[in-house]
Amino acid sequence: MTCVLRFRMGHFAVALALAAACAYFTLELCRPDVLLVGTVTIDVMDDGSRPAGGAVSYAAAALRAYGLRACVVTVAGSDADLSVFEGHELHVVPAASTLTFEHTYTWFGGTPAGLFPLGPAAHHDVAGHQRKLRVTASPNITLSRAHVPRHCQRARTIILGPLTQQELDARSFLEYDGLWDQLSRGRQHIALMAQGFQRRLASDGRVLPLQTPSPQLLAGLGRWRRVSLFLSDVETDLWSEDWLGLVVAAAERVLITRGSQGATEYNETGVHAIDVVPVDKVRDTNGAGDTFATGYMVALARGLPDPAHHASWAASRAVMQAQSCKPQCAGDLIEGHVPHWQAGDRARAAVRAALHVARGLVDYTLRDGVAALLHLRALPRGALWRVFASAAGPAAGPAGVSDRGALDDPWDVGGSG
Repeated sequence: MTCVLRFRMGHFAVALALAAACAYFTLELCRPDVLLVGTVTIDVMDDGSRPAGGAVSYAAAALRAYGLRACVVTVAGSDADLSVFEGHELHVVPAASTLTFEHTYTWFGGTPAGLFPLGPAAHHDVAGHQRKLRVTASPNITLSRAHVPRHCQRARTIILGPLTQQELDARSFLEYDGLWDQLSRGRQHIALMAQGFQRRLASDGRVLPLQTPSPQLLAGLGRWRRVSLFLSDVETDLWSEDWLGLVVAAAERVLITRGSQGATEYNETGVHAIDVVPVDKVRDTNGAGDTFATGYMVALARGLPDPAHHASWAASRAVMQAQSCKPQCAGDLIEGHVPHWQAGDRARAAVRAALHVARGLVDYTLRDGVAALLHLRALPRGALWRVFASAAGPAAGPAGVSDRGALDDPWDVGGSG
């Protein structure tokens, strides 16, 4: 009878484990592909035009070209152009005004034709202009995970694109509301396009670079090396080697775009140069860095062997588009050259995420279990008895507890008289 009962309980445990695995796999399949968070902008150009802008806009255009429908959370006033988010699940936090940048350009010389900057290096574009920015309107709202719908928080990939220091609470996206929240969100690839965190505003609204990593950037990296950090050499060239080393040690990977010199990736395997992708004609570099970061994260989520090369290629498509059609057209030259995500891609991503969580649970159990055993072995003789006695209290103590509530050590056979 006992053997039969044990056999049935074993079968029940196996069935329960399989049911839990199937349920978790189903949840993984239903997860949103991407969560995109950042403030949309109005870019006031020299010619008087007012196109939409911001990292979130260019990332949305690139994601649409990849066939991915993202959850987009942004802040905007009534005057914002949100057409770039068509096809995505858009959630707008209303504001009295839209973040507005005034762009001015001055001639300085130029960059060799045929090569494109992956990011706004020194705010120079290949036409030989230096760009200066000034904030003329701000929504004064800080986006956080609290603004994100619950189902969007479970996205496999999170892309954060702040444009000013106070625009986004990046750290909130690294926090969990308990164990179930951590399990349901599972493995997430988190990208922080942090150029906005490295900007300070002068009293007249002029955008100026910081010489050290900002507190917002450091807080956004968290403690567990989970973040892929994207910056340009505009932000990092002012840093000392010590500051750069600190940031690299805190992030899962750091990618620094270097204009026509390509980019550099710092990760656990070392420092890697990313070659630039030559193009026939560079028309405009706006959004190249945002497209680079988006392409990298898409390739990473799909498990491609060389995400950096794919990111460089994606950015090269963005600079071949004219500024007059951006950001809507930023990803048009990507579309058709990269297969869209299919059910099989999502299934493979779900398997990778489930295996990651399973490994994490095993590692957590083994690590804490071994640590507990080592801790117990290091305790002095009789320590556990004293703990049990103090928890039970003097009245409830077992044999061996004195009237004062102190436990006589049962292992101390010598006694004191």
